[in-house]
Parts: sequence; C-alpha cells; structure tokens
Amino acid sequence: MLFSHLPDESDCWIYASDRALSAEQIDLLTSLFNKFSLDWSSHGRKVHAGFDVVDARIMIVSAHIAGGDISGCGIDKSLHLLQEVAENRSFSWVSALHIVYRSDEGEIEVVSRKGFRELAETGQVHSETPVVDLSIRRLGELRARGMEIPASSSWHGQVFTLKPQAETVSE
Repeated sequence: MLFSHLPDESDCWIYASDRALSAEQIDLLTSLFNKFSLDWSSHGRKVHAGFDVVDARIMIVSAHIAGGDISGCGIDKSLHLLQEVAENRSFSWVSALHIVYRSDEGEIEVVSRKGFRELAETGQVHSETPVVDLSIRRLGELRARGMEIPASSSWHGQVFTLKPQAETVSE
C-alpha cells in the first residue's frame, strides 16, 4: 500500500516534471526529501510524510498531522524544496494548465491543452488514454483509484472530443 504509515485522510499532492528526470536527479530528490521530512513541521507540529517518484516524471508527496491540518506555510515548505531542486537541475514542475497522460507506448507525456486537443483531433490520444489526475488531494482517493484514469472518465472527456480507442487503431 502506498505510504502505509499514513492514514487515508492525509493530504496529497501530485507534481509532474516537464521532462524525464535522470537517476541522479531522482536520487537527489529522494535524499533531500528524506532529510526535509525528518524536520518538517507546521506551526510547531510534526508533519508525517511520504513521497515517491513514479515513471521518472511524477512526484507524489503525502503528509499528515495527527489531529490537525497542515498550514499553507507548512505546505509551502515542501513546495519550495521541490522548486529549488528543479531550478538547480534545469527542469520544472508543470502547471495544472498542462495535461499529463500515458501514451499508447506506455510513456508519461506532458502537453499543453492546445497540444492535447491536436492529439485528440488526430486520434493520437483517445477516450481510453490514461490521464494523470493532478487534482487529487487525499491519499485515500489516490489509493482507491490511482492517479491515472481513462480520459473519458475525467474532465478531459467533457472538454475534448475523444474518439474511442478502436476508431484510432483502425484509421
């Protein structure tokens, strides 16, 4: 189970990088976040945390304070660390205005909304294309359904005209 030491009601944030991270960058993120999480606090209360890098593109951070919520300042501490690593290693975390999806070849890709629309029009993404839901905010939700869902089951299916997968294969 993902972050088994944390309860379902833990906060959760999913970040996507603009490109695949190298093994060195992942090791650095892991090392720095391990150190950071030992002393992470929010208004003097210990933050219990978990984190993982998935597919060299996605950083999942989850945190919990027993009997309380993490303050905005407490959340910002972790975000500042992530931004600092990205700035010093020549990559960036993409904004929610980007779409993160898994290609038919199994690779995590990041595109603008305009780019995703163009891919949908040409059938390169379709109703069954897995999209990463960057809006998940509770660990229990992430555990229950995962971070990837078919595009047709998310807001992408309402905003973009997505062909069924069978149509994209036969064209």
